[in-house]
Amino acid sequence: MKSIFIDCSLGISGDMLSSALFDLDIPAHIFFDNLKKLKIEKYFHINFDTGSSHGIKGIICIKKEIKVKKFNRGINDIKQIIFDSLLNDYVKKTSIRVFEILAEAESIVHGTDILDVHFHELGSLDSIIDIVNVCSAIDFLKPDKIYFSEPPAGKGVVSTSHGPLPIPVPTVIEIAKKNDIPLVFFEDKYKGEITTPTGIALLATFKDEVGQLENLKIKNIGIGLGHKNISRPNFLRVLLIENINSYMENNGKLFYEKIIYQEAWIDDSTPEDIAILINRLRSAGAIDVVSHSVDMKKNRKGICIKAIVSNENQNLLRDVWFNFSTTIGLRETNIDRWKLPRRTVKYKTRFGEINFKQVIRPNGKNSLKIEHNDLVEISLINGLPIEEVRQKIFMELSDLHELEDWSN
Repeated sequence: MKSIFIDCSLGISGDMLSSALFDLDIPAHIFFDNLKKLKIEKYFHINFDTGSSHGIKGIICIKKEIKVKKFNRGINDIKQIIFDSLLNDYVKKTSIRVFEILAEAESIVHGTDILDVHFHELGSLDSIIDIVNVCSAIDFLKPDKIYFSEPPAGKGVVSTSHGPLPIPVPTVIEIAKKNDIPLVFFEDKYKGEITTPTGIALLATFKDEVGQLENLKIKNIGIGLGHKNISRPNFLRVLLIENINSYMENNGKLFYEKIIYQEAWIDDSTPEDIAILINRLRSAGAIDVVSHSVDMKKNRKGICIKAIVSNENQNLLRDVWFNFSTTIGLRETNIDRWKLPRRTVKYKTRFGEINFKQVIRPNGKNSLKIEHNDLVEISLINGLPIEEVRQKIFMELSDLHELEDWSN
């Protein structure tokens, strides 16, 4: 399985992204046939040429208007062009979604109804071709996931049909806000727009995750050049990468996830307070919590408390740390976790129905573990050591009752 990483750290626009995808050795007809499918081949001509930007070789998209085609530029007009085309359903749907994201942002920025938004630069055939070409390329690649780096905000002022606007322009900021896309600033002599509304709308449409990947196994690279001749290299690159699932395919049905590691050292709480804090962390959604003693500054004895937590629960745990403990600081680290498929099952035994955790190992073998609470209860009721209970149960396992599907 493959994924793509779109490195737009120097900027992103529709034509840069389509050029980078073209450079991934996608069949040329995927791009050129779109003019016919959109029924605009007599109005427009496109080509992808090899070029360079400050010594970086890549592909640049050259578009030429052969014959002027005028049309209204509202969202419904653009939808109609796409609906009436010969594009497949996926490309139609995703292309329209890009324009809807643009229209929603424009309507908020200008305080108008979405149907009253009148596209100017964004509604040109030029932009429609870029968006459709990107959607067609994604449809051809069918990546398992699409990752983006954080796009740059840019700086300066740009001239638009509405007059001069500060960069990033309001539409870009609105799309970034609505879709949780962080814009980053970096030292750049160039003053101008480097993340365009079309570029960030495409990012919002296709993003699975935004941020730099820690590990890359690269299969192919595509470089798309921008048209602006600026004081530095002006390009975007798309990396075709081997999906992390390739390890899972070779090692059984493993599950992979990103989780958070939280840690604090506390030297001014009683053991009873620490016990209550640990219980609160677990109740707030911690996957697990551990603690051990540490020697802190001035040779004070303290307790190191560590919790691992899923992304969706990390804010809840922060509230617990800062509201129900004496710590004034919390360390956090992103970590990777691999898990084996597991499920809960019930077995009938002489002691009644007992819960087990069933796990599939990478070699295909299953393992069973009796739920500890059940062992303790049976041991207390029957006056038997826990190990003896465990042995008796495993000797007489019979009917299996599945309580849930295999999961992570």
